[in-house]
Amino acid sequence: MRDDRIDILRFIGLSMIILAHVDPPGLLFQLRNFDVPLMILISAMSFGLSYKTNEPYSSYVWKRIKRLVFPVWVFLSVYFLTICIFNPGSEELDSTTILTSYALLEGIGYVWIIRVFLLVALISPLLFTWHQHTPRNSQYFMILALSFLAYEFLRYFSLPYIQSGAGELASSVALYLVPYGIMFAIGLKMIQLSKKQLYAIAFSSLAIFIVAGVWLWFLNNEFVPTQSLKYPPSIYYFSYAVFISSLLWIHSGFIDHSIETLKLKPLVLFIARNSIWVYLWHIPLIKTIQTHFFLKFLIAFSVAVTVTYVQIWMVDHLLKHIKSEPLRKNIKMVFTG
Repeated sequence: MRDDRIDILRFIGLSMIILAHVDPPGLLFQLRNFDVPLMILISAMSFGLSYKTNEPYSSYVWKRIKRLVFPVWVFLSVYFLTICIFNPGSEELDSTTILTSYALLEGIGYVWIIRVFLLVALISPLLFTWHQHTPRNSQYFMILALSFLAYEFLRYFSLPYIQSGAGELASSVALYLVPYGIMFAIGLKMIQLSKKQLYAIAFSSLAIFIVAGVWLWFLNNEFVPTQSLKYPPSIYYFSYAVFISSLLWIHSGFIDHSIETLKLKPLVLFIARNSIWVYLWHIPLIKTIQTHFFLKFLIAFSVAVTVTYVQIWMVDHLLKHIKSEPLRKNIKMVFTG
């Protein structure tokens, strides 16, 4: 099952991520800083609609790896090969940069989000099972709130020990798996909630954001952007993101209708359903284009979508000549979607 509203919010999330990468002004950068949590929330919604509980866990994980990791590895191979040919003296050909890119760590940058999606995917069946066996919303959200509070203490007290070495590597797993896993659990429940309940989540998140923001203001004598507490993510960062994401989900029907009225829905759905490749192709573009942030955004986004469209077209034509159904599925899984 697919819900167009989910795909439309995925399009919005992807757009905001790309916008972040073109260095917009400070206020705009803050306003759009809900993107990654939104992508996790809607991934949970999509997962809840499509997950087959009778699927073996090993089969599920292998599909996730093929859908998330293999496209990145294909892209990185093309990326580094291109640099090797046209700019062999580039610092990005450093062995550490290459290895950490394939490991979804720092590397060339921008691939860390795939690590987050993969980590959350590994525990998604477990979270889904817990979600099914915890029907009472009050109990469900109380456990999530307590879990987030425990995580926030862990994040705060571990900060001095995760700046380098083994601590940094451990934090790249634990301090992303836990909070984004909580985001995923919220998303599983959000799709079932009434508008009144969604508003309760939205304004509870807004209250947390305001209280945390005021406290940080007094500590620093200035407004602290949520971006400052994103790596690893804090409750301050998530509170703003959940507030905006909840409002977007509440009004997703109106957004859907507006996009359809403007005749943009086919384009929006194409981008949303091929978001990983649009995201990957935008990386070299934002690294090379130097112009005003808005023009850079338009060029990077439109060219990445165009390249992805050509890629999908080529894959579709290639698949017509392949008789093996398993091979067809694997090619489509890696090179589309």
